[in-house]
Amino acid sequence: MSSKQHVKRVWTVGSYSDIGPNFLPMAAHLVEAAGVGRDQHVLDVGCGTGNVAISAARRGAHVTGLDITPDMLENARENAAIAGLDRIDWQEGDATDLPFEDDTFDVSLSCVGHMFANPPDAAASELVRVTRPGGRLAFTSWTPRSVVPAMAKVLQEYLPPNPDAPDPPFLWGDADVVRERLGDGVATLSFATGVVEQVALSPAHYWEGARTQSGLFIVALENVEEDAFPALREDMIEAIEPYFDDGKNAVSMEYRLTEATVE
Repeated sequence: MSSKQHVKRVWTVGSYSDIGPNFLPMAAHLVEAAGVGRDQHVLDVGCGTGNVAISAARRGAHVTGLDITPDMLENARENAAIAGLDRIDWQEGDATDLPFEDDTFDVSLSCVGHMFANPPDAAASELVRVTRPGGRLAFTSWTPRSVVPAMAKVLQEYLPPNPDAPDPPFLWGDADVVRERLGDGVATLSFATGVVEQVALSPAHYWEGARTQSGLFIVALENVEEDAFPALREDMIEAIEPYFDDGKNAVSMEYRLTEATVE
């Protein structure tokens, strides 16, 4: 299976339409921070079910939402129809090879979508390439100390070694790594940190949702020995516990928002 086929499968299985609404506040933060305005041409890379694209279109922008997964795009179209928006162009495509001319967009955005593209340097250079000089880039990524990387670290201990594994996607939440990847392509660069909270009755419920709804975990778990599942579950619950607030019945998920002006 090719890398692109693998990515498509990851984002097709599970139920991202159930997970995506948890990230709506992050999408709103991203669109607000980027200063999206009326009649701007905006790209949403890894648009998923449309959180960012629809938020930007509601501000009067001309929006293109791009995703590698057809099922995601179908869900995004349905969400746009409910919102009564017809200014969004939905396209299938790869973040490492964007199907647009240079300097096409005033603003290029991604909400934890670009971070799964491989190789990451190609995703970074493509974001810069399609954004006009003086235009803006903005994206969000889980920080390396967030709950999702903590869970990924546990899972890695139960998976067979993979010397060809790509760089961890959570490096997009490391400011030093982002500076290196964007390099001379940007004139200004700034960072902010935010948190979204996903409601759950307990750390065990949060893990149950992840293993049954998240394609990332569903596909990875196919490579775990069945007799290891009980121990894996206990380790996952232990990893989630520090992020769980029993005063809110929610798990905190920290993200980093990157803003840049293209050179």
